[in-house]
Amino acid sequence: MNNNAVSDVVNQTARLLEFREGASRASEELTQLAARVKNLEVPLEIFNGVQAERDLHELDQMLGYWFSGYTREAIAVLRETILTGAPRLKRQLAHGLSASMLEFLALEQLPLDSIVFIRERLAVRSLERLRQVCERSELFAAGVMSEQTELDVLEELVRRETERSADSHDRNAIASSDQATLDSLTSAEPSCASPDTIFWANADALADAVIFELSRPYEGTLRESVTDLASADKLGAALEQAAGVVDKFKRFFVTRQSSAYAQIQQREEERERQQARRRFENQEQERFDELVNGVFETVKVGALRRREDMLTRLDFLTRCDNPAAFFARIKKSPFCHKVLEEKPFYLAVQLLPNFFVMPYNNRPTPPATLYFYVASDFVWGVREALLTSTPAHWKKLKARARDRGMNLTPFGLYERTRRLCSRTEKRLYEKLNLPYIPVELRADAAEWKWIAQGEPQLIQPQDLQGDLHLHTTFTDGSATLEEMANNARALGLHYMAATDHTQNVAVAGGMNDVECLRYWEQIDQLNERLASSGIDFHVLKGIECDILEAGGMDLKDETLAKADWVIASIHYGKRQSRELIHRRYLDAFRNPYVDIIAHPTGRMIGIEPKIDVDIEFLCQNAAKYGKCLELNCQPRRLDLDRDALMLAKEYGVPIVISTDSHNPQHALYLNFGVYQAQRAGLVASDVLNTLDYQQFVERRRQVKAQMNLHN
Repeated sequence: MNNNAVSDVVNQTARLLEFREGASRASEELTQLAARVKNLEVPLEIFNGVQAERDLHELDQMLGYWFSGYTREAIAVLRETILTGAPRLKRQLAHGLSASMLEFLALEQLPLDSIVFIRERLAVRSLERLRQVCERSELFAAGVMSEQTELDVLEELVRRETERSADSHDRNAIASSDQATLDSLTSAEPSCASPDTIFWANADALADAVIFELSRPYEGTLRESVTDLASADKLGAALEQAAGVVDKFKRFFVTRQSSAYAQIQQREEERERQQARRRFENQEQERFDELVNGVFETVKVGALRRREDMLTRLDFLTRCDNPAAFFARIKKSPFCHKVLEEKPFYLAVQLLPNFFVMPYNNRPTPPATLYFYVASDFVWGVREALLTSTPAHWKKLKARARDRGMNLTPFGLYERTRRLCSRTEKRLYEKLNLPYIPVELRADAAEWKWIAQGEPQLIQPQDLQGDLHLHTTFTDGSATLEEMANNARALGLHYMAATDHTQNVAVAGGMNDVECLRYWEQIDQLNERLASSGIDFHVLKGIECDILEAGGMDLKDETLAKADWVIASIHYGKRQSRELIHRRYLDAFRNPYVDIIAHPTGRMIGIEPKIDVDIEFLCQNAAKYGKCLELNCQPRRLDLDRDALMLAKEYGVPIVISTDSHNPQHALYLNFGVYQAQRAGLVASDVLNTLDYQQFVERRRQVKAQMNLHN
């Protein structure tokens, strides 16, 4: 039996108990337990018919974790239902009742006090007949129930009829949640020119703001969020104190008392039951409010956690045993504009447009979607692995488990009924005989090559020694050469290349040949001052030279020959045909003084699409002519992207991670470039500016010598 079926049987047992013995805390407890089973984070069908002691121990462990607040008798009913499909309590209660009576009792919307009257006085002996009576509003006309209740009964009859004709697998929301979760994480690749696309740096800052709201107590009241007792999912210790709970169960496990004594006891129980119910409701409401108003541990997952460069949605995972309470908190949070979808284990809401100002472009937040998933400690690890993986990566893990005789689900890794792991990601990968795969690599792209290479240390921010693309007040920067150098030193770098624009970029005040020579004289003077002060920091005489629309470079070769570091880039004519773009890039590749191609695809996330250029063409020619390719760290660029970086690595093309800084604060963008490089599986040796200054200069000299070029 799956979770829904087990829930139905337990709920029917509760209805039978209330029908035969009257309303009691015992029947209420079973009703609450049935509601929770539907949302249980374990597929109960794996325990169908098990008898082995090890399997029963696993079941008892799971029941002990999830239902610690319930009475032993209630858990015994649930356990027996899971194992046999029909607990003894239900069979005993159903004894002597006709089949039609049992069918009526299974209808949750049908009031118990109306069943006998409907069956005996109105001669309604089948569900089909009951449907006809409800369609004609005969029960309402006879005063048996209200018009709304009769409509509810009719609606349930229609629903049950529909469910009977549907495939049973489609009814089991828990068993199908694996694919549903994968589907919810799968979305079309966002276009870099889409106005709703958020580049990662902004998305991460926005996510931090959302998590901050959930990490502090809520100041309001949420009592209106609880519409009935069933909204409070976890019963807790109040059930143990509720009068008559255990006694009601014991009526079916021990010898019955005399009828006279039973009548007295029943009246006393009814009085105590009313008092216990009021105490219970107050306690549960207080617990619910306390949980909602508390602090939630929330982490980033999905594309956001993988640091993908373009996002249209943000995904979060929260440690929580009570989804209803957490979702109530979300709905009252200042970032929630409206609820888009609500399922047992996740809630999708639309972000309030003016909730946040994006820090890296000072724009209000676009109409993004936030997905909030919940998981308990029991399944935290496997749920985190699922939600941080792309669907393709997760399917590879499932296939690997299947090949080893295991079953990987959103609830844990199982070997038949034996749970191998569910609480930690590290344990999951260990059981699959895999190293712990960094979150950035879980995309079914670079991770398998990374494993084949022996799991090398991915590049880290502290590996970078220099920044080789930045601008100063000589063109469109906001800080002087010396200010940019001091800032780089403060961040622990050992060299930088000052690379202001050339004359073709007139809007930035680009320099001509004569001005460039004066610019480099200033750099020489700065290096002399640094050396005379005993400061081990070097500023390279660089330039960002435009590749002209008609072809060729924006400065004369004799000028470029005097530079230490020449960047070639396209700023105009980006929408030319691929043939013309390739021709322009070939001019740069063949130029003996060019060192690197900057922001090669020219994209601006959310603003401008890529240039029509073939990445393999860039990699082939960079390798052929001894050039580097830039990974531009500007958060709206992150150019090259992951796939291009992986291809460059295959061709052995050196990558340079550069900030394209226009003010000192931009130097922090180096981290964004490192994150992008990590997603491609790059290590320190793949990135040229991880070398110290002397190694860097020597490496470029050797490459130029190999290409028969001399400084």
